[in-house]
Amino acid sequence: MNLNIFSIVFAGWIVAIAWLPTRATWAEPPDTATAKSQEFSESDEPLKVVVVGDIMLDNGPGHWISLGKDPFEPCASLIDHADLRVGNLECVLGRKGEMQIKPYIFRGASDSPRYLKRHFDALSLANNHSLDFGPEGLVGMLEVLEGAGIATFGAGRNRGLSRRPLVLERRGHRVALLGFNEFYADSYAAGAKRPGNNPLVAEDLLADIAICRNELHCDVILPFLHWGEEMETQPRVDQRELAQRCIHAGATAVLGAHPHVTQTIDAFQGRPIIYSLGNFVFDYYAGDPELCIGWVVELRIDRQTNVDWVIHSVKLDPAGIPSPVVTE
Repeated sequence: MNLNIFSIVFAGWIVAIAWLPTRATWAEPPDTATAKSQEFSESDEPLKVVVVGDIMLDNGPGHWISLGKDPFEPCASLIDHADLRVGNLECVLGRKGEMQIKPYIFRGASDSPRYLKRHFDALSLANNHSLDFGPEGLVGMLEVLEGAGIATFGAGRNRGLSRRPLVLERRGHRVALLGFNEFYADSYAAGAKRPGNNPLVAEDLLADIAICRNELHCDVILPFLHWGEEMETQPRVDQRELAQRCIHAGATAVLGAHPHVTQTIDAFQGRPIIYSLGNFVFDYYAGDPELCIGWVVELRIDRQTNVDWVIHSVKLDPAGIPSPVVTE
């Protein structure tokens, strides 16, 4: 089956609101992180949600930004038409924090928020680079993104805030975005008073999906998981099992990133499981043909929450800038 343009039919509509306290002890979000509601649309057109993989705005992409060039512009036609646009931000923004001791440290160019705001509505921070400049650096990045009006999920100023889903309104329906990080999960996890990201704990993930479905009455639930093995083109058996449990619990689709390569796509009960979207804007692996290809997934969700999805391939140049792969 051709994964360049890939579709199937089934699942739901999307929306924006803030997480309400439930039996868990999530604190209230800052006002700047609460997305504004949109009025219900009577159109029968499906809700379109576009999700991309790893976005890293240091090095080559950062140089582009410093020259006043938009690293997302070559792929704008794949992203900007959507009702909701989501990505995984794999770098720190802002100047706060202290550089950590680790193999790869990424700090995005100072003008990055302008281009992110142009093309994205929400960003997952549940990954192994959101703490490249420690907890203070993460708080600084949250301040930068809040100031730019970009919603985030999967990381926060404390454990409750890091775990709380981002619930957005689109076309009169609700979508919940949940971010979880598996890679060195305990090391990067938020604490009661420590900023960090949301560790991937299977029972927490399944419980949060159920809360979004049953208590927050979300039509669409999208777990975005930072998981899997780097450079591996297949998911692990336990990933497949957990992804299917997510669908059973009520997830509309399961999305993933971290391996830096694209991985197998499963269709389970008519729902897509995209284990890894690969790189989207990233220059560290530009010399390897397998690592130069990433995916942009477009979910089309109708009023009965049936989902159709299309996969668009992008190719990264040596500077880490993606362009659509044109097929005959």
